[in-house]
Amino acid sequence: MKTLAGLRPNERRLAVFTAVVMGCWLLVSLVIQPLWDRGRDVRVEVQMLHEKLEAVSRLLGQGPALERRYQSLSSYLESEETEQTQRSFLNDLESLSRTADVQLNLKPHGVKQENRVSRFEVELDVEGSQAGLMSFLDALLAMPKLISIERMRLSIVPTREQSLRANLVIQKLSLR
Repeated sequence: MKTLAGLRPNERRLAVFTAVVMGCWLLVSLVIQPLWDRGRDVRVEVQMLHEKLEAVSRLLGQGPALERRYQSLSSYLESEETEQTQRSFLNDLESLSRTADVQLNLKPHGVKQENRVSRFEVELDVEGSQAGLMSFLDALLAMPKLISIERMRLSIVPTREQSLRANLVIQKLSLR
């Protein structure tokens, strides 16, 4: 204060005004601006958490429908390819051939492992009437198994009229 006493009134007013402006600047930059930034960050975080909560609520609402869908698709997803599941698959193919009244010759080629997928490859020679063969193919594609058809050849049997032959290579897929 002694230094201000030696100043003229205009200089004193200017020094007080400068001190007030610097005090306001310090108050704004050290207190108000960090609080303002923190408030904005909290609002953004609350908005983000609110959106996540809405998404989780929506998913929880869809839970029963997703569970029903999973149950309907679970028969397609077998977890491991074992000898028993291979035998069961071959028995299912033979059952389809009896139902469609076609002759079936099975040639299993074994299991191929790729990343997380096992592929059990089977070559099928199917012979019968056109209606029976198409019925067999429809039933094969409608099986509750995850399969892919690698090759399919249709031809007529020269020794029999109204008889067709199909040669298929199918792969039954299983997840590991």
